[in-house]
Amino acid sequence: MRATLKLLACTAVASLLSGCASLIADDVQELRVKLTCRSKPVAVTCTARNNLGSWRFISPGTVQVKTDASMLEINCKGQYVPEFTVSVPPLPSWEMAGNLLVGGVLGAALDTYNGTGLRYPENVDIKNPACE
Repeated sequence: MRATLKLLACTAVASLLSGCASLIADDVQELRVKLTCRSKPVAVTCTARNNLGSWRFISPGTVQVKTDASMLEINCKGQYVPEFTVSVPPLPSWEMAGNLLVGGVLGAALDTYNGTGLRYPENVDIKNPACE
């Protein structure tokens, strides 16, 4: 009987903690994007886009995007740079890893579904395809 109560208490605590990244992670993330040609930065105008919106910015520079489980498509074009697009995948965050340990698979699945357990890389370094 006592073991059953302990099991129920542990299950209740784990249930409350599941979805932890959903509660503590911010849904906006700042990325530093830099386009280079032969290791030198190149100024271009870019648009970052995912399922939650699109954001214009100048690279090299920073852009604030909403985090999501979808790919972040970064489309850039400059005066001497032909238009190109790169895809940036979302990666599991530390909050999601902690949630997986504490809240289990259900909490991690919830964080993946609503995108709060995933983050894009903070630094996106792009080699200019025209320089290759």
